Amino acid sequence: MSVDTNNELTHHLVVGAGSVVFAVLLWVAGYHEQRVVGAVPWFLLGLVMIVGPTVRLWPAIRRRFSGNFPVNWRAELGIWFAIWSVVHLLFVFQARDWDVVGYLADMSPWAFGSLVAVIIAVGLAATSNNSAYDYMGGKAWKWHQTVGAYTIFWLVTVHIYDRAYLRPGFPSDDPLHWLYLVTIVLVVALQLAAFATVVSHYRKTGEYPSGLN
Repeated sequence: MSVDTNNELTHHLVVGAGSVVFAVLLWVAGYHEQRVVGAVPWFLLGLVMIVGPTVRLWPAIRRRFSGNFPVNWRAELGIWFAIWSVVHLLFVFQARDWDVVGYLADMSPWAFGSLVAVIIAVGLAATSNNSAYDYMGGKAWKWHQTVGAYTIFWLVTVHIYDRAYLRPGFPSDDPLHWLYLVTIVLVVALQLAAFATVVSHYRKTGEYPSGLN
């Protein structure tokens, strides 16, 4: 599967505006600001994570749509995930009256994991461009982005599980919590199905599918 390191202004406008609209809808639905700015980046991350397996499972998508869709939206989705993640972190610091040192000293392992995820996300966003691709080379760049994205997903998954299901005052019947769970199951299921598809293709032909590197 090919990569796409271009950052299209139109894509950024669509993703940025779409994420703001989603945030407004959550706020209108009654969620307070800190939960809103935590939910938006999670669902952006979910979209990033399903692009690869979707293309692998249904390659006809790329033949039906031009411009390397949906791979050509992944960079913008990832960058906006990083932006919203930083906003969420700032809301957390604001809730602690900007006692950043105190927050870092008292944070739980799950909160520490999410902080590491934000740092990685900023690094991936900063290198999600043609210049970084040319400097690192294709294989190193793809390895760096892929490992970083999976690391972020699992760190944030554990953080969300802690916040949504293990904390008092957060009922499990909250629709947003169910959406979190559905997203996790969907991402894992698609990734496993895509992996099985690749292995099946190799067993039948003795070669991996084209574009896999």
